[in-house]
Amino acid sequence: MPTLKVKHKFRFTNGGNAGTFTIERENLLDLYVMAATAATAFRIIEGIRLKSVEIWTNPVALGASPSTCSVEWVGTNGPSTVISDTGMGVLPAHVFARPPPRSSDQWWSMSGNNETDPLFTLVLPLNSVIDVICDLRLVEMEAATAVTAVPAGATAGTVYGNYLDGLTSGKIAPVGLTVLP
Repeated sequence: MPTLKVKHKFRFTNGGNAGTFTIERENLLDLYVMAATAATAFRIIEGIRLKSVEIWTNPVALGASPSTCSVEWVGTNGPSTVISDTGMGVLPAHVFARPPPRSSDQWWSMSGNNETDPLFTLVLPLNSVIDVICDLRLVEMEAATAVTAVPAGATAGTVYGNYLDGLTSGKIAPVGLTVLP
């Protein structure tokens, strides 16, 4: 099979805001992009399949309110499934979640196919660390797809990591990659 297939772990932090974030197929496809101009970027990922999501929170201060994080699988072909944990005292909250069997969350997400379908919802305290482990296929013979949100001040030819919740929300930033402006 000539198409390049890679298993990869994307890491993110939400230093912007605590809250609830819904992740769609489009968000995963837009995780790794190349800028063509200052205001346009194209996907490098043609297809992506979600394997797992893992979250860690900061331990809360003694006597402070507990800290809860969760992953809710909201794809089709199965009931909504929530996996959550609450950290107390010196123990951080930690969640490791795989998509439910036979749910659409396990299917390949491909450019141009049901990109607005929600896959999962995250509840994140401030400064959580999120790992998204997936299989991905890179663009090969297909025409590259432009990312929906328009970058501002990107450098042509530069490869960028996009926010997990998308460029327009921009609260869950990639770690170890140049962030799409």
